[in-house]
Amino acid sequence: MKGTKRIDRINSAGKLVLHLLCIAAYFVFAEMVLELTVFKGTRTDFDYYRNLTFSPEEAEKAEKFMIDIISLGESREISIPGTIIFRYKPAVRESFTLNSDGFRDEEFKKKEKDEFRIAIYGDSKIFGFALQKEDTTPYIVEKKLSEHFGRKITVLNMGVEGHDIQRAIATAKYFNEKVEPDMIVFFSWIVDLYNTYEHGNVDWEPFVGGERLIPGVDANGNVGLVERFKLLKTLQHTYLVDFAKLLARLQGRDVAHLPLSPQREEAAGRFPEIYLDRMKDATIYFERQGIPSLFILQPLIHTKSPLNGHERYVMYLAENVFPGMNVFSAKCINGVLEAVKTGKYGSNIIDHSHVFQGVVDTVFFDGMHYVPKFSRIEAEHIADELIKTLEAGKYFENR
Repeated sequence: MKGTKRIDRINSAGKLVLHLLCIAAYFVFAEMVLELTVFKGTRTDFDYYRNLTFSPEEAEKAEKFMIDIISLGESREISIPGTIIFRYKPAVRESFTLNSDGFRDEEFKKKEKDEFRIAIYGDSKIFGFALQKEDTTPYIVEKKLSEHFGRKITVLNMGVEGHDIQRAIATAKYFNEKVEPDMIVFFSWIVDLYNTYEHGNVDWEPFVGGERLIPGVDANGNVGLVERFKLLKTLQHTYLVDFAKLLARLQGRDVAHLPLSPQREEAAGRFPEIYLDRMKDATIYFERQGIPSLFILQPLIHTKSPLNGHERYVMYLAENVFPGMNVFSAKCINGVLEAVKTGKYGSNIIDHSHVFQGVVDTVFFDGMHYVPKFSRIEAEHIADELIKTLEAGKYFENR
């Protein structure tokens, strides 16, 4: 009778060696891809998108910025206990200076007698993510306003990565006395959409202190063994994008629209009133102190048409990572724009969401942030709005 093959007779050592060789071959292949193709220098998703959409000079500056921001480590942002505010740790790097209060600006000084001071609060687009100082919105706005009015106008950069309108308003209140603004500008929207998608229309709870705010940052920026799995992530993204492309074609759309859960439908329906009420309350708060405020609704990829190939790619991927985000965003955005038209929330809310309509170039390199060229263009638009507001209000007649 023929005996059954015993399991201990399997050549386990040989198979183990074969598996190890396959793994080694994968890493060799990944190394070649990461160094010899468009993925060269790619450590993060930002690196990948930058290599596709930035000019060589812009990419070099952005690389310097990323090296500097990564060098701050995982705890580059810290909370202020008892508040909902988080901010940067003080630091000095080649690409930027973070002052003792954690903002990308010089140290806040006592306002001079003839100085008109504007503080701009918002997210990473105000902070100037991947941009040198001369390309940031506050810098450009300050330069244009100073030239136009021929007087000393200071524009402070109060932007922080990840700040939504709640945190921006809370930060403006917290630092108001120290900053001494004559006018406040808020530029935040995209973070609000994603926060509401993930958490609902929540009011943030105050921090206790010591929270880890930016997990998973490689403090030294080196491409280690684990980073070779970026190739696997790229392949995963490719398959997800292909699925979303197929779904979009079946739906007869440019970008797929996956359905929302009932909870997210409800959150999107409530978003406009809650979002705009926060602006209205802040307007009243600062008006009582004699400080006018302006809320500018950001240009968004969800309202841009046409989307070019790169932007569609980003939207295909986003719809897989955040199923139904396109439907959710459209519902929130259209609700806000319709509510603003009623005049119920005041005249200090300015819609820039459609500023890049008709532009065929890549504006949003990662779905959120602008390429440097269009970041500068949007800064010019903000400066134009401020010039109109300041002239209409006759702010300098008695100064």
